[in-house]
Amino acid sequence: MVKGRPLGSKNKSKLDHTTQTRLRPSTRSHGTDLDPRDSGRATHSGEDDSLESPSGASSTLTQLEAGLSDSELDSRMASNAEPATSWRDAFDAFKTSLCKELEKGLETLEKDLGAAIEQLDVRVSSVETKQEEHSNGLRRAAAEINIFRSEVAFCREEVNRLERQSRRCNFRVVGLAGKSPEEDCASLVRSQILSKFPSITNTVEIEKCYREGRGQLNKPAHIVVRVASHEHKVDIMKQRRNALKDCPFFIVDDLTKRDLAEKRRWASQAKSLWDSGVKLRFYSGRWRGSLGEIYYFGPNP
Repeated sequence: MVKGRPLGSKNKSKLDHTTQTRLRPSTRSHGTDLDPRDSGRATHSGEDDSLESPSGASSTLTQLEAGLSDSELDSRMASNAEPATSWRDAFDAFKTSLCKELEKGLETLEKDLGAAIEQLDVRVSSVETKQEEHSNGLRRAAAEINIFRSEVAFCREEVNRLERQSRRCNFRVVGLAGKSPEEDCASLVRSQILSKFPSITNTVEIEKCYREGRGQLNKPAHIVVRVASHEHKVDIMKQRRNALKDCPFFIVDDLTKRDLAEKRRWASQAKSLWDSGVKLRFYSGRWRGSLGEIYYFGPNP
């Protein structure tokens, strides 16, 4: 025993030297220079550092305590890095496969969309063609309807003209009451009406005479009279105002429904013009002036 040296001091110095030698590679790998005097503290604080340091540093300290050499330490660290590299390769492979699948799906989708768009184009073209045909048909139908309307209007006017022509020798007696249900209208008209026209009383020939309708309330039905000569009808219509001015009945022309509606349409304006000195008469379906010209109450069509 050497005097003055504690027991185990020699072995402790060898252990410190070995620890410092094996710690150098690890400190180089982490880029940190350790003081040999701190090696003891590093060794004793291994458990605490393993809780706070990364997994690589904890594994390194564990290997140092196991007494591995530098070559064994390097090989063990390389083996620890292999799982990370394999995980990255697997992720890259998965990513590549996913991208290929997506590209494949996009290509299929584009093909399907292209086919659907072509079908829609065909259907839209067909619909547009049919719509154009329908539009042309509607235009033709509208043109034909306009033609039919003009033809119907012409036919109505022609029918009204023919009906007016058939009533050319007719006139109506308004307000003349009958004496019995079996009255003789021709005798009543001759005694009550034609007797007021001494110049034509004996020359007028009555072809037809009858009451039209049932009358309204206390108003007797009109008596329609047809004479044989249009000249006699014109004479009666010219003299009626003076001949029947004191009688409770009067004479009017036998108008068609359309002519009667046209006369009533401008009756108030015609009366105002008559009072102001403009003499108008209604015949042949229109209000006319003294020379027979058509008088327009509104804008001249």
